[in-house]
Amino acid sequence: MTAMIIGIEQARAIPWPTANSHKHSRGRLAVICGGRLQTGAARLAAAAGHRIGAGWVSLIAYPEAATILACHETERLIVERLPEQSLSSLCADFDALVLGPAFGLTDGQAGDVLDLVQGFPKPLVLDADALTLIAQSGRDGLLWQAVQARTAPTILTPHSGEFTRLAGAFDPEQKGEASLKLAQDLQAIVVHKGAQTWVAAPDGRLAPSDLATSFCASAGTGDVLAGLIGGLLAQSMPAFEAACAAVWIHATAANRVGPGLIAGDLVTALPAVLNDLVPEGLRARQL
Repeated sequence: MTAMIIGIEQARAIPWPTANSHKHSRGRLAVICGGRLQTGAARLAAAAGHRIGAGWVSLIAYPEAATILACHETERLIVERLPEQSLSSLCADFDALVLGPAFGLTDGQAGDVLDLVQGFPKPLVLDADALTLIAQSGRDGLLWQAVQARTAPTILTPHSGEFTRLAGAFDPEQKGEASLKLAQDLQAIVVHKGAQTWVAAPDGRLAPSDLATSFCASAGTGDVLAGLIGGLLAQSMPAFEAACAAVWIHATAANRVGPGLIAGDLVTALPAVLNDLVPEGLRARQL
C-alpha cells in the first residue's frame, strides 16, 4: 500500500477568490442544526466553513433552535424549518451540506438523514450523529445502502469510536487499510480522525497526516473539521483534495494555538493560517 503524505501543498491548492468574486460565486454552504440545546456544534461547523471561504453560509433549524441561533449569529443566516418541510427541499439551492454535529438520534432524525443522503444531489459531509445513525442502520439497512448509491461526493468524518461502530474493531497498526476498506464498502471518502488521521477514497487513494496535537482532544474540534471540508466543497474543490487540505489546515491551526485549545480557538486561528497559504497577489495590503 502506498500513500501520499498530507502536507502544505495540498493546503495551498484550496480555492481563492478573484477580482470578480462575490458571496454567491464563492459557494453556498448549509449546516443542519439539532435541538435548541444542541446548537453549538452546528455553529462551530458553520463558522469554520465560512472562514475557509464559503461566501454564503446558513444554519437550518426548527423554530425553537432557530430562535437560539438568532441570538448568537450575525454572519451566518438562519433558515427556519417548519415541521412539514423536508430538509432536501430546504437545501436545494446550496452547493454543499454538513449534517450530523449534535443532530440527534431519533427515528425522525434518521429519516432526515435518509432524505438528505437520497435527495441532496451535491457534496455532503456526514459527521457525528449521522455516522451513528448509518451504523445503526447496518450494512443491509436503507441508510447504508443509500450512502453507497450516492453519485455526488460523500465524505464521512469518523473518530475511532464512530469508525468502530461503522466498520467493527480494527488493528490500530492497520488504520490506513481499515479506512480504505470502509471507503470502498460505502463508496465514500473517509476521514478517519485521530493522532494519525487517514483520508481514504474508494478509488484507492490514501493519505495520512501526523500533524495532530493532543491538545485537539476537546469537544467540538471535529465539528470544525467537518465545517472546513464542507466550506471547501461548497467552493467546488474536489472531495479528496478538500479533505486533505482541511486536515492540514485544521491541524496547523491547532498546533499554533497549543495548550488551552478549545474548538472556537481553531476558527479564530484560521485567518493567520490561511494568510500563510494565500498566493502573493492576494495578500491583504498593508496600509
